Amino acid sequence: MWRHEAGGWLRGGVLATLLALAINAQATEPARQRSAFQIEPASLSDALIAFSEQSGLQLVAVGDLSKARSTLGVRGMLPNEVALRALLARSGYSYVFQANGIVTIAPAAPVEAASATIVEPVPKELAGIQVTARRRAERRIDVPLAVTALDGDQLGAMGLANVARAIDSVPGASSVDIGGGFTQVQIRGVSSSIGGNDNGYYLDEIPFTGVTVPWHPDTRLYDLDRVEVLRGPQGTLFGEGSMGGTVRILTRRPVLNQLAAQLELGVSSASGGGGGWSAKAMANLPLIEDRLAMRVVATDESLPGWVDNSVTGENNLNSQRVRTGRLRARFLPTDRWTLDASAWSYRSEAPGGGYAADNDMQVSYYYARDANWNTNNLVSTYEGDHSTLTYTWAQADLRQRQYGDYLPGILYDGSIDIAVRTQELRWASSSDAPLAWTLGVYNRQASRRDHSLIGATASASRQRNDAYALFGDLTLALPNPAWSLNAGLRFFSDDVTGASLTGATRSRIDARFQSWNPRVGLSWTPRADATIYASVAKGFRSGQLQPATSLLMAEAAGLELPNTVDPDRILTSEVGAKWLADEGRVLLEGAIYHSRWHDVPVRVPINDSFNGILNSEGADIFGAELGVTYSPLPALALQLETSWIDATYRADVPGTNIHAGTPVYNTPRFSMDASSAYRWPLATDRQGVARLGVRYHSERQVSLTQGVPGDPILAADLRLGIEAAQGWALYLIGDNLTNEQGAVDARTTRGYATRLRPRTYGLEFRIGYD
Repeated sequence: MWRHEAGGWLRGGVLATLLALAINAQATEPARQRSAFQIEPASLSDALIAFSEQSGLQLVAVGDLSKARSTLGVRGMLPNEVALRALLARSGYSYVFQANGIVTIAPAAPVEAASATIVEPVPKELAGIQVTARRRAERRIDVPLAVTALDGDQLGAMGLANVARAIDSVPGASSVDIGGGFTQVQIRGVSSSIGGNDNGYYLDEIPFTGVTVPWHPDTRLYDLDRVEVLRGPQGTLFGEGSMGGTVRILTRRPVLNQLAAQLELGVSSASGGGGGWSAKAMANLPLIEDRLAMRVVATDESLPGWVDNSVTGENNLNSQRVRTGRLRARFLPTDRWTLDASAWSYRSEAPGGGYAADNDMQVSYYYARDANWNTNNLVSTYEGDHSTLTYTWAQADLRQRQYGDYLPGILYDGSIDIAVRTQELRWASSSDAPLAWTLGVYNRQASRRDHSLIGATASASRQRNDAYALFGDLTLALPNPAWSLNAGLRFFSDDVTGASLTGATRSRIDARFQSWNPRVGLSWTPRADATIYASVAKGFRSGQLQPATSLLMAEAAGLELPNTVDPDRILTSEVGAKWLADEGRVLLEGAIYHSRWHDVPVRVPINDSFNGILNSEGADIFGAELGVTYSPLPALALQLETSWIDATYRADVPGTNIHAGTPVYNTPRFSMDASSAYRWPLATDRQGVARLGVRYHSERQVSLTQGVPGDPILAADLRLGIEAAQGWALYLIGDNLTNEQGAVDARTTRGYATRLRPRTYGLEFRIGYD
């Protein structure tokens, strides 16, 4: 218990020594010993008592802890030091593990107070950041698969606008933000424009799928907890479509007993283009002490345009308005049972089209894009003594309308309506036992309806996928505790029905696609902060319907297309390593892999307006990734992420620009992202911050159907700011400082390709209360 005493900075009292539990009594390395933590957000004093009880460590604390900021909670099997650091983050308190096994908690040195609450050694954070890539909380460095996790603080410091930009900073992954609320994602050479999502995309517990076209909605980065990018097939735990990998966007949960708010305002101007502005706000509202809280987020952004209409002379026509709202509530009916409910809405209006233009940043035709998506989900979690039971229900609805010119002189008006409903029940171990396991059942209903009018040709199509899956994942510690074996298996079954109609031409599908998707891995931890692993995993994606419009046009052109497209599958072998070196100042991560992708669907041009779909023989993919983070000083971090991907089709596809050895659609062979971040004190309550980032990728060579390669892309961004302990901050932002105007992806036959926004400068002001 806490005893309050008068006098100086000791008046807050002394935390009486708590008796250690029998487990973990050995005091050789108490900081690195692992414990099972289930600490909910609470006052610092209550959180430290729970930490002592669950870790078995004795604590002695000095200071008025009642005035400290509430903690965010900690869960999972974690090293004691990692859990304690998370509890004390931004509290103004520091810790020391004494030689006698006692941990002392005391206020940080007054002289260093301003920087101590903000600046931490980056490599320790990177080694200790929690991820849930295997459906349980673990240190990122301990997970035996290639996973990159960017937490909310990192994302804020990077100053990125959306998840597409965050993906670009991950080795082996890249994206193409085409504007109008649509993003294409490539992970380890897996990239296509056909079928359900080839790479998984999750908003919290909600898996997005385009059903017949890979669809990754534009997701803004404000007030997120973290973004995880899992590379390699993830079919055992994250669905049938995660062939190249999975992107997980995790929102911040409400803090139960903390009132907090934040307001962020910004303005920007693009070189040779228009201006923009943004307004973003967050409020964390505790409603019932220790039981119920709500977090509300709203954003409104006007994004600058820069593309001109060469026919009408209209300038900056591709400006875009993006508005989002998010509500998340957390309710604890009991100490073991947690309910999380959330709703998320997104609205995008791009009346002048997306980011495609010719080399002069002009277009002679375009069509508007209005995109809307809404998500709702409920997660019920019950924490038992040795296991956790989780039920999730989720729904997502995405609608997009496109209207304007499909080609010069050819009018277009089309709509897309996608609905996804999922349920999942998972049962997972939570104790520190030699065998860790996750078992589950999954159900997904997805449907898509399309209507379009291109010139005088009208068409309509629908497809419905009713799927279920049974899955399990086991991790077994071998007799030598440094070695562990991981094995997973998912049985997936998908009933696909649909029809497509154009005039008198109709195509239909009524098929069942089934697959067993295994994963096997072996990992070795030669020391506490190192992991070496090898794995083999399979990914699978269902087949789909051939559009009737394609069949009609192909028949007129004398071409033969199949009525349906077969499923595709991938098998990936990987060897990787993660290593924290130089006394925690250097973090190394690397992997090499090989994938054999069978029956990859590709597009076949029919004429200037239409294309069809068929299966190719597939692709071979070889790749290597390397990430290095170096922190020579506590306030300085240098980071380099690189990847090389040799992804090529195995055979010629008649009637296309695809031949044996042609690079896979939209995949750059080499990419690099480098950054440096530095913080320095300006006064006792203020600090300066600076971050410089540079990203590069080689040309993407294959267009959607026919065209010429894109360009190598080199862009840089800079962020300078002042942050104050009172909760306000001011930043100067420079984006695309190289003024890169090359073709991000391959050009069409008319020379159009996605372009980056020209050099853009902006100001951002942020003020918060907590």
